[in-house]
Amino acid sequence: MLRTRGRLLLCLLTAICSISTQAAPSDQVLRERFLKAEKSIHKVTPEQAGKMLRDLHQYPLKPYIELEVLSRSLKDTVKVKEFIKRHQGTPLEWTLKKRWLMYLAGVGLTQPYLKNYAMGTDVVLDCYALQLRLINQPPADVWPEVTQLWTVGKSLPKECDPLFSRWQKAGQRTPEVIWARLSKVADGGDVRIIPYLRTLLPKNLQYLGDKWKHVIENPGLVQRQKFLPLKHRWEREILAYALKKMIWKQPEQALRVWQRFESDPQFTKSQRIDVARQFAIALASKDDPRAAKFMPMVPVELKDDLFIQWQLTWLLRQNQWQQVQDLILELPAESQSDDSLQYWLARAYQQTGLLEKGDQLLAKVAVQRSYYGFMAAAKLGLKPSLAHRPVPISAEQYQAFKKSDSIARMYEWQAIGRPNAAKRELSFLQKYGSETQKFGAAKYAYDKGWYDRAIFALADAGYWDDVDMRFPMVFNQEIQKHAKAARVDPAWAMAITRRESTFIPTAKSPVGAHGLMQIMPQTAKHITGRRVPVETLYNPNTNIDMGTDYLNYLMRQNDNNLVFATASYNAGYSRVKTWLPKNRQMPLDIWIETIPFKETREYVKAVLAYYQIYNIRMNQPTDVFVPLSTMQVGETT
Repeated sequence: MLRTRGRLLLCLLTAICSISTQAAPSDQVLRERFLKAEKSIHKVTPEQAGKMLRDLHQYPLKPYIELEVLSRSLKDTVKVKEFIKRHQGTPLEWTLKKRWLMYLAGVGLTQPYLKNYAMGTDVVLDCYALQLRLINQPPADVWPEVTQLWTVGKSLPKECDPLFSRWQKAGQRTPEVIWARLSKVADGGDVRIIPYLRTLLPKNLQYLGDKWKHVIENPGLVQRQKFLPLKHRWEREILAYALKKMIWKQPEQALRVWQRFESDPQFTKSQRIDVARQFAIALASKDDPRAAKFMPMVPVELKDDLFIQWQLTWLLRQNQWQQVQDLILELPAESQSDDSLQYWLARAYQQTGLLEKGDQLLAKVAVQRSYYGFMAAAKLGLKPSLAHRPVPISAEQYQAFKKSDSIARMYEWQAIGRPNAAKRELSFLQKYGSETQKFGAAKYAYDKGWYDRAIFALADAGYWDDVDMRFPMVFNQEIQKHAKAARVDPAWAMAITRRESTFIPTAKSPVGAHGLMQIMPQTAKHITGRRVPVETLYNPNTNIDMGTDYLNYLMRQNDNNLVFATASYNAGYSRVKTWLPKNRQMPLDIWIETIPFKETREYVKAVLAYYQIYNIRMNQPTDVFVPLSTMQVGETT
């Protein structure tokens, strides 16, 4: 008996020793186990699933398998909530939380659902939340939120149908609500649902749905005397929509229609102001003197950024500097603080003889690292300020961040060939992490060479002062080489590349531009004299070579005017040529404000600012903005 016990004890000790000295699975073994578990986890028994989890040990991607296991037992609230808490701010959190909430809604667990869900996160979950609230709340308290949820310009998920059916039977889907949704659809929504919404209107109003559809396709139809029979006041909303569209492409016709309806008592004051606002903007952008009639019709409290931009532009064109002051000073203090308005207020002070006041205000603007800051500094003869401040994360904090579970998961996603999953982990940290995590995410992305992610991470964190990270010297050798060969400034080429692609070699735009400098295939053909395969444009060297050659071409086409060449890179040389002042000259800074395309206007400002930044980073002696600050553009008579 003692010998048997001794043998058992020896065997037990031997087994323990064997286990203790057994090597941990290699990374490759764990990766293979994960991939196998990922494929089969939905088919195995709970016991097999448990073994899979145990076999993964401390593998960083193990939580993704755990998530799938927990998704099969969502009634285990304690484990689900513990997992969600443990993985807060990661893709794992929301994936399991949504599944759990769907389960809670399905089994009617009202209080846990409402306690753990924040309205506005997901449309389907919003619908479930409102249905559950109807169990214990008076419907009158819930219907306004249902109405708001229904009144959108797009189709809604079928999961919401039971909620909307009950809401409709309660008499909440009134003609006014249907009309409100039709209006939202017309104003940039999914016009394919107009025929459906039309059928929901009372029969005597269904013609309005037809009118909406026809006007969206052809706004000019409102010129016809009988197109709008004026049987209902809602027709004026269709009229206002059409006028706001027509003024851009058919200004003369739009103004004639306006005269017909200007005194119509059914054309409400708010509709009149809305149309006047669009007329003022469109006519000002065309340098049409009739803009002056419509600008005073818009009250201060309804002046948005776009309206202010074009009213300011109009006044600058006319050299009405006192009115520039009046415009800016009547705005709320928060709006006035924008560096663009501060710059133009300073210029207005100077132009009206308040030189000291203007210089003092320009000096305040000059400390900004922006287009307006650099222009203000050049006008005062001051050196441009980069105001560089590295992200406030210590070496210890960054080391701790790199050892975090999120970074470990990112590393593993990369190791198994899933870079998008790795970047998703980073994106979640950027959006939902603590401030330190957001700074760490930006720095980590920069260190990994994901320069676009670093730039976006800093934007998400609202931190703009780390110049090194926001304006990396990536592809510097290639840009220096090809820019010098093309006889263009490397800092300018770098600025264009930063704006075009944030240094993503595989970037592709919706209009078909490719690569670092966003070369269009037809541009590549123009440069090389032959058709260039699209995949070639994703080669950084080739793309930069073509992009810098194109910059050289645009400089020659624009008489070596840097600003016109920059605008041409975005909008095309032929279009930019039509924007140049005829039979007069104007200061360059005013001309830039008059560029009619917002995209090009902002593009030019950004590239010039980036050019100055890269000029300083490359230790080049010239100040980009000094010649620009005094430049006059346009034709001389």
